[in-house]
Amino acid sequence: MDKKSKRLLILFGLLVLAVLVIETAAPPPLNWKPSYTSYDKIPFGSYVFYDQLDDLFVNEKVQAIDKDPVQFLKENDSVTNSNYLFINEYLGFDNSEVDDLLEFASRGNKIFISTKSVFGALADTLNIESNETYAYYEEDTVRVRLNNQSFKNRSYIYKKGSSYRYFVSYDTTRTQVLGEVLPFEPIKGYLKNFIENSENESDSTFTKVLEDSKIVSKEREIPQANFIETKVGDGAIYHHLNPIAFTNYYMLQDGKEQYIAEVMSYMNDGPVFFDDYGKAGKRIIESPLRFILSNVHLRWAWYLALGSILLYFLFKSKREQRAVPVVEPLENSTLSFTRTISNMYLEKSDYSSIVSKKIRFFLEHVRSHYYIPTDKLDQQFIKKLSVKTGKSLEETTQFVQFLGYLMSKGVHNKYELKQLNDQIDAFLK
Repeated sequence: MDKKSKRLLILFGLLVLAVLVIETAAPPPLNWKPSYTSYDKIPFGSYVFYDQLDDLFVNEKVQAIDKDPVQFLKENDSVTNSNYLFINEYLGFDNSEVDDLLEFASRGNKIFISTKSVFGALADTLNIESNETYAYYEEDTVRVRLNNQSFKNRSYIYKKGSSYRYFVSYDTTRTQVLGEVLPFEPIKGYLKNFIENSENESDSTFTKVLEDSKIVSKEREIPQANFIETKVGDGAIYHHLNPIAFTNYYMLQDGKEQYIAEVMSYMNDGPVFFDDYGKAGKRIIESPLRFILSNVHLRWAWYLALGSILLYFLFKSKREQRAVPVVEPLENSTLSFTRTISNMYLEKSDYSSIVSKKIRFFLEHVRSHYYIPTDKLDQQFIKKLSVKTGKSLEETTQFVQFLGYLMSKGVHNKYELKQLNDQIDAFLK
């Protein structure tokens, strides 16, 4: 091995070793993306909440459901006094799902839905609507509380990942407000942010929007409904607009678990089904190498590939194989030789020799391929040849008789040679 190859090999090995050490030893980056799944331990997963359901619903069955709600509800069409929990960034049920959910609730079950907004077929059916967008408080510090006097007007503050969401309309004939939300600092900075972002507006537009913003700012001082109960048959559907409260980040903060217990107190004392289907967030592994090293099978495949590459460099550096010379295959001149001989016979008009040789070649073909003796072209030979070739007995008889006729003649003409050639070709097809 020359010095240059050694240096490249050492440099490659050190580079691979450094990458392995860095990727293996480096702590995984903190994932702040919302997940809400029962198994995710990231800040905005719901592992802690799901784990605490056994304590909130003592001696009751708690199950994570990782299948389509329609399929699950059809498989459990006789369940009563149970709870179905949906926690996600957003949920949009179609008409088929809404029918099954309403039927499930009407049997005395309760459905709990915590999302940042409500929309779609279920919201239209229940006549509820939430605020959708607002210019300057997409992420806000909010204070929430429940209206039940048993909870002593306790309030809870949520900052990171929370937003000021509330119901703008609902059916008051069958809906009860259970909880409220208020911006933690409802006035501070609101008009200032609005003015800074409206410098390019015309005077008339600016004045109108400014008046509207004052109204909105005033409304933000009034608690708005963010947790409601809608009666459906013998059961109910609950809508809650602060799903971030159910994540690990807040469940592990002192006192925040009490708010969740208070919210869950409205549920039935029965089985709990936690929706794990189609959550908003998924685990994302930023580094491909980290993904490989996190799986035992992929990790060993990676090590094996690296070892193979190193062995290749090692053995290749010891011995360079000489190039194998290209050997051209010998040309098959049989066809040219045969064409030359046949032309000689044709030029001499020696048709009898050609007929004799073609018959001899045909009989040799019969002996070597069908293993039939050709010393006697009798009836027994004809029967065997007919069976082996699949030709009819009549066709085989005529062909063999034609061969016998030619073999008995001493002199042949060009027409008989052509006829023999055609019949042999036709018989061997």
